[in-house]
Amino acid sequence: MSCTIEKALADAKALVERLRDHDNAAESLIEQTTALNKRVEAMKQYQEEIQELNEVARHRPRSTLVMGIQQENRQIRELQQENKELRTSLEEHQSALELIMSKYREQMFRLLMASKKDDPGIIMKLKEQHSKIDMVHRHSPEGIFLGAPRRILEASQHGLERRHLEANLNVH
Repeated sequence: MSCTIEKALADAKALVERLRDHDNAAESLIEQTTALNKRVEAMKQYQEEIQELNEVARHRPRSTLVMGIQQENRQIRELQQENKELRTSLEEHQSALELIMSKYREQMFRLLMASKKDDPGIIMKLKEQHSKIDMVHRHSPEGIFLGAPRRILEASQHGLERRHLEANLNVH
């Protein structure tokens, strides 16, 4: 009997050890199952949120989206056109200002020439400066719209020159 009790105790110990191993394995399986369950829940929640977003997007009619995009495109085109017009206007104003300054320089040159008739050195310097300035302005690119205003200004300038010459002839 003693063998059997010892044997039964040894078997009981072995069974307890196996039960502990099984218990540890069960605990490990429970932890893994819990982690998987949490992942599945998170994936379900993500899927539900995606479906909600898709439903909200589907409820907006496609025509509304298209109309919004078309309106934005129209506004962009209008702004681009306005930008072009402003650039053109700026170029015209700059060219007109250059033309006005050129005519002003010419008048100042003529006035200085008239007042400095006696000094040939000053006259030569003024002629050189005038020819350099004139060359720069004649070779500068000008807009299409400046042809007519330039001719008008030149015609009026020619009239002023003629009157100035007539006045000088009457004085002498």
